[in-house]
Amino acid sequence: MWYIGVDVHLRSSAICVLDEQGQEIRQVGLRGSWTRIVEWLTELAGSFQVCYEASCGYGPLYERLSRIAQRVVVAHPGRTRLIFQSKRKNDRVDAQKLAKLLYLNEVPAVHVPSAEVRAWRGTAEHRMRLVRQRTRVKNRLRALLRNCGVESPRWLWTACGREWLAVVELPSALDAMRRDALLEELATCDR
Repeated sequence: MWYIGVDVHLRSSAICVLDEQGQEIRQVGLRGSWTRIVEWLTELAGSFQVCYEASCGYGPLYERLSRIAQRVVVAHPGRTRLIFQSKRKNDRVDAQKLAKLLYLNEVPAVHVPSAEVRAWRGTAEHRMRLVRQRTRVKNRLRALLRNCGVESPRWLWTACGREWLAVVELPSALDAMRRDALLEELATCDR
């Protein structure tokens, strides 16, 4: 059984391979995407376990590695104190420490949700960002009206209120242009 630590990045990665006694037998730097990591690991003879830190896109990589590895462990980056408190910090050292933690079975692992759950979470996060963006636009429109000395009605966000907002007289053409741009942005958020 081999224990493999991978310090994963978008365009390059560092890999450290330990044998059954925990001795380092190989240290590799790979250029390329995650596909290159999977290809390199597929070429290995024998069974192996893999450990890498959770980062953006860790779920799809977990699924790809699970097809070829006996065990895949995704480390919690905030809890791998061994890596964060080290004075020697580089990709090779991180990969080596991940492999060592895997060998010792001391990896602070994270749960990797299914692709369906990740998709739902992504949709919920996207909606939250849109709601926040829409709130910011509404606040900017209210601030524009206040700065122009225009008193706004309480029903500003109703259909009648938006019609009023689109035609209300503002002191300058630049203020009207900003209002129109904000109304377009608000309509985009609502869609």
